[in-house]
Amino acid sequence: MTHRFPCPVATIFSRRVRPGFEARYEEWMSGIVGATNAFPGSQGTTVLRPSASRPEYLAIVQFDAPRNLERWMESEDRAAWLGKLEDITLESEEISSMTGMERWFTLPDRAVSQAPPKHKMAVVIFLGIYPLIMLIGALLQPIVGHWPVAPRILASLVITIPLMTWIVMPLLTRLFFGWLYPEPT
Repeated sequence: MTHRFPCPVATIFSRRVRPGFEARYEEWMSGIVGATNAFPGSQGTTVLRPSASRPEYLAIVQFDAPRNLERWMESEDRAAWLGKLEDITLESEEISSMTGMERWFTLPDRAVSQAPPKHKMAVVIFLGIYPLIMLIGALLQPIVGHWPVAPRILASLVITIPLMTWIVMPLLTRLFFGWLYPEPT
């Protein structure tokens, strides 16, 4: 999982807990989340508890670069925490990592095992970016219309990219979630 250029990475861990061991697991989870979040490059951890539709705990761990995630995965600290799980969980963890554009299609309250197909990602990105670029371009025209092309594009991107990342893509991912991640038949 070595990348030439660092990019953020999110990894999902899934564990089923033995009945009656939930309190011990919660205590363990609190400890490993603290250790993970203190590790260099960590960008935080989101824990999703079991629900009626999903019997396992999910932990979404985010790092600033794949190399820092690799260091955490291979660390003695993580190995020590995993050693405490032997009698608490029923199943070994499933791991799924996402980098780059795939992260635009993740939601903090829903975990998925893999990214949607690239053609579906392309359609949803188009549905978000085309209207946004047209709107931002029209709104900026009176302000930057007389600027050279490169600074006009830069001004548009400075607004468009954050809006896509934090507002538009989360909204579109929620709206198209069933199409992006269809239920297995």
